[in-house]
Amino acid sequence: MIDVRIVCTYDAKPLAETLTRLLEAEQHRVRFTVGRLALSELEQARTEQDAVLLIWSPDARSQTYMIEWGNKIEAWRLVEIARTPDYPPISRKAPVIDFTQWRGERGGRAWDALNDRLRAVSNVVNPPKPVSKPAIAAMVMLAVAAMFGAVAERNRTAHHTETAEEPAPVEMAVENNGNERGGPIVAIEPASLDETLHFRRIPNAPLIDVSEPYTLTPIDPVEAQTIRSETLFERLSDLNPLRARAPTPTAPDQAQ
Repeated sequence: MIDVRIVCTYDAKPLAETLTRLLEAEQHRVRFTVGRLALSELEQARTEQDAVLLIWSPDARSQTYMIEWGNKIEAWRLVEIARTPDYPPISRKAPVIDFTQWRGERGGRAWDALNDRLRAVSNVVNPPKPVSKPAIAAMVMLAVAAMFGAVAERNRTAHHTETAEEPAPVEMAVENNGNERGGPIVAIEPASLDETLHFRRIPNAPLIDVSEPYTLTPIDPVEAQTIRSETLFERLSDLNPLRARAPTPTAPDQAQ
């Protein structure tokens, strides 16, 4: 921030008051002088290091004290705004800022140009401090250390990924058909189905030789066996003369 001195005529006093309020809101220290009283403060103002803001209003272009301020203040300290296109020609370093369309708002082309001009004057009054060589060297060392640390971390992560062991098998308890519970078993998921299919080949296995004639041994027919005793209802059904029992099927050999 920088100190700002506003010099204007009486017809630009409302504009000077508005600028004072807005610039102070942006942390500038502002004071303004109106009328011929400004001429008595000119010599003291030449020894100070603040920005001098001249408002060229319709009445200011014909006032000698305004022209005196424009000619005797260093050109790099002058910040000029115009409310009229007809402003006096003086030796100036920066162009006059057009404020004819400005209506007191913070923003817009005119306000931004005013802030840029004040910033340029502030850089001359309070130049930024150069960065010391030890600070630059420390920043370079920190950057190099961060780069080597990032490379080492990437290599360590890649090595850890390559040498990572397979996950430990999961142990679980299996319950059998009884009440007791079996011990833990190891469940490992195979990598693929092919690993679980193993066909064992028995070399030189003897084969059955059926080239010679052979005979079949006859087997006696199986007799019907009673699996259970007849119930009372079935016995009574047998005594009924009107209901004959179904014939018992006979074997094919007996039918012949």
